[in-house]
Amino acid sequence: MPLTLPTHPMAVLPLKVWRPRWFDGVALVVGAVAPDVPYAIDGYPLHVRAHAWTAPLWWAVPLALVCVPLIRWASATVAANLPAAGPLHLRDYGALAAARHSRWITAGSAIVGAYSHILWDSVTHDTINHRPIPLRGLTTEAVPGWLWYEVVSKVSNVVGLLGALALIVHIGRTRALRRWHGEPPEVTRRPTLFWATVVTVTAAGMATLPFQPYPEHLPSQAVRCMVSGCVALVAGSLVVTLMPSGQRVRRT
Repeated sequence: MPLTLPTHPMAVLPLKVWRPRWFDGVALVVGAVAPDVPYAIDGYPLHVRAHAWTAPLWWAVPLALVCVPLIRWASATVAANLPAAGPLHLRDYGALAAARHSRWITAGSAIVGAYSHILWDSVTHDTINHRPIPLRGLTTEAVPGWLWYEVVSKVSNVVGLLGALALIVHIGRTRALRRWHGEPPEVTRRPTLFWATVVTVTAAGMATLPFQPYPEHLPSQAVRCMVSGCVALVAGSLVVTLMPSGQRVRRT
């Protein structure tokens, strides 16, 4: 199956580079991963059919409207506590906090991202939303031991990974985030506190994995790890923000 990160977002992030004012890049990413998020609750009573063809409207859009502002709020502190990383200019990602898009653009971008995910899954799985994929020829054998949809999935993961690396380099070298959104806001840097919080929260999340439903199901566990990491970054940002101002800090 295509990887939730970075493969699926790479189907839509070039749209942001092409027309930065037309698309909300954060919402594109949230929408692109949204269909896989319910894997985190596999085995629990709540069941979300996030790969249904109508799901981008009732699942991806509400998820984006909640998560995008939270991601923007955390991005300034997260980026400030990253290494500069030379030409990658990782701290430029703090400019996401200054980005302003209308809710219509955010919602539309989430829909585009989510439908790209479902369409991609339609050629890289044998079923989609528990139904056979439309192109049944992809379920035939390409080479001994490999079906066509499996070949497409493996190739797309390689292309997605290479594309993500190329995009990170391009955005860093061109300082695209600053051109699109302006300078990152000035925030307090507390790397030790920030990363100690991130590691602690991530470790706590990882410790629950053996006790989650379907612990042997890799997609579910992978998404739970992804969610734990996101929660940890938000927690790190919150702790740094709430710490007394008397702590030793360095402004950027």
